[in-house]
Amino acid sequence: MINFIKGIIVGIFNIIPGLSGSALLVIFDLYEKCLNSIGNFFRKPKENFIFLLPITLGIILGTYLFSNIVFVLINKWPMELYTIFTFFILGTIPHLFHEATKKGFQKTYIISFLTTFILGMSLLFLDTKNLNYSIDYSAISIIKYFIIGITLSFSTIIPGISSTVLLSLMNLYGIYIYSISSINLFVLIPACLGFAITTFFISKIINYLLKNYYGYTYFAILGFSLSTIPCLLQTKIVFNNSFVISIIIGIIAFFITNYSFRVIK
Repeated sequence: MINFIKGIIVGIFNIIPGLSGSALLVIFDLYEKCLNSIGNFFRKPKENFIFLLPITLGIILGTYLFSNIVFVLINKWPMELYTIFTFFILGTIPHLFHEATKKGFQKTYIISFLTTFILGMSLLFLDTKNLNYSIDYSAISIIKYFIIGITLSFSTIIPGISSTVLLSLMNLYGIYIYSISSINLFVLIPACLGFAITTFFISKIINYLLKNYYGYTYFAILGFSLSTIPCLLQTKIVFNNSFVISIIIGIIAFFITNYSFRVIK
């Protein structure tokens, strides 16, 4: 039951622009376990299926339920939404840093951190705020929706990479959100196939990196996570009462996030 609840929270974070649900898997101590189960699924299919099922169902439920809310909020109150979620990210950073250093620290890890941080920061120069909700029903568009699944897989397997930012860069985020909220199978079926196939292979690669280059891998994750904050703050900020309220809510969210991860883990 607890893994189902964690899955719901991960699903909610996956749908929020700029946030990474897989970073929560790290904090919940589920990340490496999920990678092992996915990458070695056919070695112990029954055992891995039982472990992954509640987490997967939780992610699906959290994503579906929250997609309807984000669909409305991101259009009505983008500044307030991005401000609050920035504090959510800040609340996860101490826990990611703890995971990154639990097997020791080397100065060369900073290179790994800076590389992914700069790569993530490069998203600042690209337009990620235009939302397109128009769904193309031509046969060739299936490839485009398959790519949505591939993108979701990368962001799910690699903590700190936000699927919403990547999908926005490809002008697919609006379609993704709308398809979930309306359960559009023409988009969701190829997206699910792309997600499943890519996740299986990518999990094997990341699992190898964690076993052989743990510190470098986690500091790369940390770099991606921190780089999402400036990306979120691209939204035009207006210093009014609404902004002040969002700052207050954001600070509260920071402390709740920081504390709740200690408890739920």
